[in-house]
Parts: sequence; structure tokens; C-alpha cells
Amino acid sequence: MADDAQDNGPPIDTGGLAADLAIEEARKDPSLRAHVAAFLDDQRALIADQRHHLREQFKQVHLSVWEKQLGVLLRLATAVVGIAFASAIGVMVWDAAHSNGLVIEPFAMPPDMTAKGLSGEVAAGQLLDKLTQMQNATTSGRPAQSYSTNWGGDLKVEIPETGISLGEFRRFLREWLGNDTHISGEVWHTPTGIAITARAGGKSGEAIAGTEEDFNLLIQKAAEQVYASTQPYRYANYLDRDFSNPNIVQRVAQAEAIYKRLIYDRDPVERAWAWNGLGTIAYSAHGNIPEAIRYYDKALAVQPDLAIAYAALLSQHGALGHAQVALGYAQRYREIVQANSPSERAVDVANGTLANMLGDYAESARLCIKAAGLPNTQSVQNHDTFQDCAAQSLALQHDVFATRAWIRDMPPVEVPLNNGRRANSRLRVATALEDWRTVAATEPAAEQAMITWMPGFDRITLRIYLRPQLAMAKAKLGDIAGAEALIAPTPGDCYHCTYIRGQIAEMAKQPDKADYWFAKAVQDAPSIPFAYHEWGKVLLARGKPDAAIEKFTQANEKGPHFADALEGWGEALMARNQSHLALAKFAEAEKDAPNWGRLHLKWGQALLYAGKRDEARKQFARAAQLDLTPSEKAELEKSNRI
Repeated sequence: MADDAQDNGPPIDTGGLAADLAIEEARKDPSLRAHVAAFLDDQRALIADQRHHLREQFKQVHLSVWEKQLGVLLRLATAVVGIAFASAIGVMVWDAAHSNGLVIEPFAMPPDMTAKGLSGEVAAGQLLDKLTQMQNATTSGRPAQSYSTNWGGDLKVEIPETGISLGEFRRFLREWLGNDTHISGEVWHTPTGIAITARAGGKSGEAIAGTEEDFNLLIQKAAEQVYASTQPYRYANYLDRDFSNPNIVQRVAQAEAIYKRLIYDRDPVERAWAWNGLGTIAYSAHGNIPEAIRYYDKALAVQPDLAIAYAALLSQHGALGHAQVALGYAQRYREIVQANSPSERAVDVANGTLANMLGDYAESARLCIKAAGLPNTQSVQNHDTFQDCAAQSLALQHDVFATRAWIRDMPPVEVPLNNGRRANSRLRVATALEDWRTVAATEPAAEQAMITWMPGFDRITLRIYLRPQLAMAKAKLGDIAGAEALIAPTPGDCYHCTYIRGQIAEMAKQPDKADYWFAKAVQDAPSIPFAYHEWGKVLLARGKPDAAIEKFTQANEKGPHFADALEGWGEALMARNQSHLALAKFAEAEKDAPNWGRLHLKWGQALLYAGKRDEARKQFARAAQLDLTPSEKAELEKSNRI
């Protein structure tokens, strides 16, 4: 036990003990002092050696720690490099697996043509240029992801490399895992010139023959073959939208044949879009709206959530004057777009369309102006469409100066198909501004533009589009008989035609007949505010403010942001000697039509009658800055003298 305790104790400092004993002996015996000094020198030397040894040991310790740290860092760097390499390989594999592009391989060319500079790579590049041009000229609202084979913007010429390289490895992965469409071909001499064959995806191609001087034309035809075989729906779109093309009749017939083949495709998405394409042709090429509606209905039968079919149906039923039906399609269109579309523009279009149908022209103008400022997409909803929409919405908002400024700055149409639409838009703007002389003068040119726009446009549909506005212009300019003759042939289920019949009957001093047509319009489209409003205006002019308020109230319920209904309601309250109540209606209307001259005039009159002269002067001053009719200017002058 004692030994254990001794072993566990602190070590004995024998060096220090020896030094103490030597010094003690040297005190007793002076002859030993030299030996003691030598001993102490040896001890100092030993201590110095020990210190040196310890320093070297510390260096080795520091080096060992540094080596270990470096080893850790090297391992981390190796891991990072490995992870980066694995990630790069993973990205390349993912990219290859999702590759869906178009790869054009160099053509096989005759040696003499290659010697002239027309190599296989040059021929492939020219084919690529033609395909790119056709794709850029294709206007379609169809999303790229809805195509089973969609090479979108991924088009390139691929030149084979020699040896092993990263490019060859990527090519190997895309060929192994991807869905690229490969185009190959050759050019050869014939007894009369040359021939070109282009093959898509290994399928046989049709030889196109001509002279060597026709090489550019032959490449164009080869590109069309490739486009037709790889992207049939897009190719049909490319054919049927260019109404300025002198061969448009043949192109439309060719597009129809493609769509009719695609309606039997195994893919329901392809079938639905093919029916949609037939509907577009029926409308834009033949002017047959009932036939277009039938085709769009078939598209929805195949794919019930096809948003563009709902948009087309609301447009076609709206063109026929089926306002209530069109409203239902507009509401469904917005629901689908909000739920499924990643495009902000598509959502804005849906919201703007519905706003316009319910008289919310401030919102419609805002969204159309916003969309008109965005980059164009490959869609029929392009700058022209939104520019026209903005012009009409500003006019219907009674912002005359903004409307004229917008129209003044509008560039020429980008798509020839839209010339007729723009002519119709200008007519509608003049109608909204109640510029009846312009309407009367514009209508013949607008009608001719519509016929040019849609060569097969039937005259009944043309009447629905344009004649009601001209009939109203004739009536406003005093030609009641001419107005009645123009409005008479319009269909009985045309909503805007019906309430315009009522307005014309009222101007013809036939109140019972007018009430009949207004009642019919309200019955046909109970959710639309416009007929209620027009009926209210007529009743107010007859001196029946209570009946007018009932109609204005209903119009406001259907279109809460329809400023005209609120303004009319305010005027009716004034007629009932309740100007103090009218102020709230005018203030509410101003939120949606802040630059309406008549609104500020009537608001000032209501304030004047309510005894608020200073506030009335402010409204009169505001009205004077805005557009007023001659009769409204006379009212303003009279009110300022009170």
C-alpha cells in the first residue's frame, strides 16, 4: 500500500536535491568549491539542452497540428469538388432527361456545292433560320407545355465532335435520356437540277426538286415540311392567321385539313386544341360565328378546363349580342385562369374583360393600358388588342382628353388581321363619346374594313357588329326613319340591339314601344347593367324620377362600379328635390369616372341647390376644364351666374 502511494505521488526532483547537497558540502569544505562550480555548470548546460529539446518538441507539435488541419482542409476540398462534380453531372442528366429541343444535323451535300461554300453546316443553318422565322410568325394562345412535342426556342445546329469531350458527353446524355427531335437531310443532283430531303425524327421525308438557283425556296419548303410534321398545330396557326397573304384561301384550307386530322388524335389535349383551331377559322376566315361556337363547344366537351375556348365563346356570344350567356363564359374564364394560369397577363385579361362587361371601365382601362405596355407574346392577344381595349374603356369612362391622347399615340396595327378590329374599335369610341357625326361618317369605312378583315363575314353578323351604332347616330342626327330601317333587321336575341331599339322608339315618341324593348333587354340579360341604365334615362326624361331611380338602383346593383348609373341616380334625386342626397351618388361616381365633365357639372348644381356655393364653384371650375357638350356648356354658364 505504501508502495502504491509512493508510486502515485509526485516525482522527486533529484537534480535539485543534488545541487542543494553540493552547495552545502562546499560551505563545509572550501576545497570542493571548484568541483561544485563545475557541477553547477553541467546542470546549467543540461537545463539549456532540455530547453532546446522542448522548443524542438513544441515545433513538432505545431507542425503536427498544422498538418492535421491541412489534411482536414484537403479532405473538405476533395468533398466539395466531388459534390460539385456530382451536381454538375446531375444537372446535365436532368437537363438531358427534360430536353425537348430541335437538333439539326449538317446535311449531306454534293462536293461541288460544298466547294462553292454551301456546306452541310450552312444548309442546316439556313433550315434553322427558316424554322425560327415561321415560329416567330405563328400567333397562338396555346401554352407551350400543352404540346406533346414542343421544341419552343430550343433550336440549334449540332456539328459532331471528334474524340471525347464534355460536348460529346452532353450529346450522348440527350440522345440517351432526352426527347430531342433530330433533323437530318441531304442535297443531291438530279438531271434537271437539285433535290432536298429533310427528315424529322427518323421519319421518311419528301424530296423537293428544283434548280440550284432555287435553293432558298427549296429550303423554305423543306422547313415547312419539318414544321408541319413536328408541330402540326403551330404550323396550321402559321397558315391561317396571315390574311395579307395572297394565298390565304389555300392556306386556310390547308390549315383546316390539319385541324380535322388532329381532332382524331389520341391525345385529348391535341383534339381540344384542334377543335379550337377550327372555331378560329370559322370565325376569322369565314365569318360564321354560329359554326365557330359549335366548334368551341366541342373543344370544351373534350377538355372542360380549356380557358381559351371560354374566352372565344364569350367573344362570339358577345358579338351576337348574347350578353347574359357571354357573361357566364367570362366568369368561368376568369375562374379557370385564376386557378391554372401562371401568366399575369392572362389573369389581367380575364379580370379586365369581366370589368368591361359590368361597366367598370376604370378597371378595364387600367388593365388594358398595363397589358398594352408589356412585351408581345405569341398570341392573338397582342398590343393591337389591348390598345383598342384601352381606347374604348377610356371613352366609356368619359375621359375624353385621355381617349384622344391615347388614340393619337397609338401606332399602326402590328397584325394585319386587326385592321378590321381597329376600325370597329374607332366606331365604338366615337359612339361612347356620343360623337354621332363621326359615327355616321366612319361606319361605311368600318364596314368595308370588317369585310376585308373577315372575307366570309355574313351580313346579318355585320349588322350586329356595326349597324346598331349607325342606327343610333342617324336617330340622334334626326333621321328616325333611317334609324328604324337599320335597326329593324337585327336579331331579337341581340341585347345591345334590343335596348337601342328602345332608345330609337323613345326618340320617335313611341314610349310604349320603347318600354317593351327595354323590358325585353332586361329580361334577356338580367345581370347586365346597361339596359336598366338606358331605361332609367328615358324615364327621367319623361319626368318620372321615382321610376328612374328604381332602374338606376338596379343598374348599380348589377354594376357597382358603373359610374353612369350612379350619375343618373344623382340626377334623378335632384329632380325629386333631394339634391343633398344626390351629393353622395356623385361623389361615389367620381371614383370611377374622375374626368367626366357632365358629372362635375351636375355635382356643382346639386351643391348649389344644397346651399354650398363655395364647393359648387370648385365643381364648376373642374367641369370647365373637361369636355362638355354645347348644351352642357350653356348649363355651366347659367349655373355660374346664379
